[in-house]
Amino acid sequence: SLFSVQLLPMYLESFCVLAIIQNAETGTVCSYLTFKQQEYGIALAFKKKVQNKIKDLLQQMEEGLKTADPHDFSAYTGWTGIALLYLQLHRVTGESSHLQRALDYVKRTLRNLNGRRVTFLCGDAGPLAVGAVVHHKLKNQAESQECLTRLLQLQRSVVSSDSDIPDELLYGRAGYLYALLYVNKEIGPNTVDDAVIAKVVGAILESGKNLSKEEKKTERCPLLYEWHKKQYVGAAHGLAGIYYMLMQPGAKVSQEVLTELVRPSVDYVRHKKFRSGNYPSSLSNETDRLVHWCHGAPGVVHVLLMAHKVFKEEKYLKDAVDCGEVIWQRGLLRKGYGICHGTAGNGYSFLSLYHATQEKKYLYRACKFAEWCLDYGTHGCRIPDRPYSLFEGMAGAIHYLSDVVQPETSCFPAFEL
Repeated sequence: SLFSVQLLPMYLESFCVLAIIQNAETGTVCSYLTFKQQEYGIALAFKKKVQNKIKDLLQQMEEGLKTADPHDFSAYTGWTGIALLYLQLHRVTGESSHLQRALDYVKRTLRNLNGRRVTFLCGDAGPLAVGAVVHHKLKNQAESQECLTRLLQLQRSVVSSDSDIPDELLYGRAGYLYALLYVNKEIGPNTVDDAVIAKVVGAILESGKNLSKEEKKTERCPLLYEWHKKQYVGAAHGLAGIYYMLMQPGAKVSQEVLTELVRPSVDYVRHKKFRSGNYPSSLSNETDRLVHWCHGAPGVVHVLLMAHKVFKEEKYLKDAVDCGEVIWQRGLLRKGYGICHGTAGNGYSFLSLYHATQEKKYLYRACKFAEWCLDYGTHGCRIPDRPYSLFEGMAGAIHYLSDVVQPETSCFPAFEL
């Protein structure tokens, strides 16, 4: 009863409390400072550990890339993926040397395009989109525009009614749509005209409606897609990746189409969930085995979170949370550390759940998956065919680690926008 206490919290790297104590009878004032570890963010010591590991892995990656396939230009396993990594490092550090390194790799990719595929991850669209962005950031406007012109020329084969292009992310129309949305995000919202995007979206919708009609599933799943005669579920080749792109705000799909075609299709996928909370690799597969971004809960979680954002229904968030539990229990993979089917890709699920919920446990889980990646190469994991690439190897783990350091702005490469 003799004291009054004033608490002044100052939120820096730690939680600091200044206590000013006044004796009510004598008027004497004394003060003390107390500190405790920051409670709302990632500990500074852990951030430094991650940043040091990034430097170490970058050196290993650059050495390893000396023996990589000189003709692989893809974002998935080739030089475009490495350029994307350096763009990410430039974004999180602001170091101009990273942007210059991205340009070095972009130049390699643009010499090797073959015109056989049109997607961001595995085709010409990726190198051209990344080239446009890198040149734009370096203020090389003529070179940036040339890349954009070539990117837009690919549209003809994508929207052609007699085209045999699939619709999925890795090799199909959704992958080309991502390239357009990526350019608009990185350069400016009107870089690619809305009419161009609308044509690509229209082709994806028509294809989905046609297959649904053929399979007599129009009522249950108005938009149905297949790849190599299989109706895949996951993000890479399946329904989750396509629906996710259609729900992107930049795709500008009408609310009517989202409500009448996309929402019931997402619900159809939801009802395929295993009791564990995981999802099958394809609609015909009843094996609860794969927990990867490409097949299983780590890919489906993203479409569920997007559906929650678009439709404001709690059932989507609940199912996304269930995905998170599956990934926490089964998501540290001996298959590797990469993004497509490795620990880093699964870790991105927790960063996305953290964005959606702001719950600290997802940040903690993302850090624990990052901690696994800090011991890169010590777990007896399978060595991928392209061990230094973005989606299979070391570059993907580095990308993930760099996002864990700045979780508020994290973004799954070549997928999230």
